[in-house]
Amino acid sequence: MGKKTSITFIVIAAIVVIAVWVFTSAYHSAREQYLDGHEKTKQLATEKGNLSSIDAIDTFYGHIKYHVVSGVNKKDEKVYIWVPQTNKNQDVTIKKQSSGITAKQAISKVNQEYNPLEIVGVNLGMDEGIPIWEVKYRDQSDRYTFDFVNFYDGEIIKHMAIKNKKDS
Repeated sequence: MGKKTSITFIVIAAIVVIAVWVFTSAYHSAREQYLDGHEKTKQLATEKGNLSSIDAIDTFYGHIKYHVVSGVNKKDEKVYIWVPQTNKNQDVTIKKQSSGITAKQAISKVNQEYNPLEIVGVNLGMDEGIPIWEVKYRDQSDRYTFDFVNFYDGEIIKHMAIKNKKDS
C-alpha cells in the first residue's frame, strides 16, 4: 500500500513538473516573438525621432506589423513613432502626441457609439497609412470587437466583431 502511494505521488509530481515546464517554455517563446526587434526599433526611433527618452514600445499587428514608440524628443515634446516591421525600408511616422486624441478619448468615442460591456484593451496602431487607436472590447452580444479610431479626429473608421461559437 505504501509503495503504490509513493509511485502515484511520483507520477503526479512528474506530470506537474512537465506541465509547468511546457507552459513556461510556451510563454517565453510567445513573449520573445512580441519583443522581437524592439532593440533595433529603439535605435531607429531615437535616431529618426531625435528622442531624448523612450517611455514605451508596443507591438501592433495589422496588415503590417508596427512597433509604436512613445517618448520625448530633444525639444521636450511628447511624440509617438510608428516603425513598420517589414523587410522593405519604409519610413517611420512621427507625430506629436498633442496632434491627436488620447486613448481615453478613443475609449469615450467607442463607449458613445457602441456601449461595450467591457473594454479589453487599447493601443496605437496604423491602418492603411492612418495612425489609429485600436480599441478592443466585448460588445452587448458578448462578441470580441475591434474598433479603429482615427488618431487625428476620433472618428471610428473600422468596426469588426468576431462572433462567438455559442452564438452560431
